Amino acid sequence: MLLLCGKTATGKNTIQNELIKMGMKSVVTYTTRPSREGEIDGIDYHFITKEEFFRKKEQNFFAETTSYDVATGDKWYYGSAVEDLTDDKAIIVNPHGLKQLKKIPSLNPIAFYITAGEETIWNRLRERGDNAAEARRRLNADDEDFAGIENSVDFSFSNDLGLKPELLAEMILYTYNKVRNTR
Repeated sequence: MLLLCGKTATGKNTIQNELIKMGMKSVVTYTTRPSREGEIDGIDYHFITKEEFFRKKEQNFFAETTSYDVATGDKWYYGSAVEDLTDDKAIIVNPHGLKQLKKIPSLNPIAFYITAGEETIWNRLRERGDNAAEARRRLNADDEDFAGIENSVDFSFSNDLGLKPELLAEMILYTYNKVRNTR
């Protein structure tokens, strides 16, 4: 299983979309957060209520879960279904999810950390119209959440060098397949 991990606005979704074009499948995770404009239920996320989320969690439906306190005072929950996690899939996870999935030996996870500079991240957040207070909260939380992440991933790739997303995804997929075939 290919794990993509990175701070907000480092290009994880764009890279995952390119990996899908190259034959990987995505894991559609579950979330209690409201959908953003243009997001489609069942394609981008499975949007569910908090009650549904906790019911599924009690039933051991999820392999990993995480939550975020948002600037509005709400809490959003995310989770990945056990049945969706296979070697032909790429999933985006945060450090907490990464650690949970790496504990499941049958997954054989290979983790990639995607980085980008602060200026690049802020430009991407502005371009996609993120709420400034929420963006600042996420960036501050990321500094804490991602401290020492380099010790938990297998590879790091910079998405701040002007490489086209297709090329970066191709490099990640090549590395993933090479490592997977030697294990």
